[in-house]
Amino acid sequence: MNPLQKQVRIWLGVALLALIAGCLTQESKVDAINAINAAFKAEYEAELARNGTHFVNANPNGAFDAVYASFVKLGLVVTQQSRGLGLITAQAPAPTPLSQEEWESASANDLPKAKELLRRYIGGAAEFFHFEPKGLDTVMTATMLGTRGGAEISFTMRMHEVTPIQQGLPRREYPPPTALKVGLDKTWATVDKELARRKP
Repeated sequence: MNPLQKQVRIWLGVALLALIAGCLTQESKVDAINAINAAFKAEYEAELARNGTHFVNANPNGAFDAVYASFVKLGLVVTQQSRGLGLITAQAPAPTPLSQEEWESASANDLPKAKELLRRYIGGAAEFFHFEPKGLDTVMTATMLGTRGGAEISFTMRMHEVTPIQQGLPRREYPPPTALKVGLDKTWATVDKELARRKP
């Protein structure tokens, strides 16, 4: 397929999506995304229970500094911090902290389930759905608590709408499950490197 054919196919797909979306009620669109949010929330909570909290062999100040540095290295901008409360919030345009390639790979893994859920509410329009990161910010929050012999670090990772979505559907609140897993793994690996670098 040459570039012109590809461009024509994309525009036809967009036009068809707009036509189909125009036939859908706002209620069905909201119900569709609520269904995805409910399903992804359950997986989100399960993943946080599995890999959202780690014990580290560092004092709370050291943990705080390592997390702060890790957020910056991953491309996130710290928007709120309190060393006394052990709290850092940071955000950046999605798909950060994932690369575009990591986001696309993770999304491809979760797309079949999302489309299956959407078909129940919006029928054939579900085929045009994709996990578009444009217009979304990733918001990560870290809490650090001192414990005996070290510190406990906990992360959350949510999506925040910045500009309206172009797919004619309401926004999702939770990242695709695989994207969450990849994002957490990447963040923990960066924190571990920062902690190791800071050891005397």
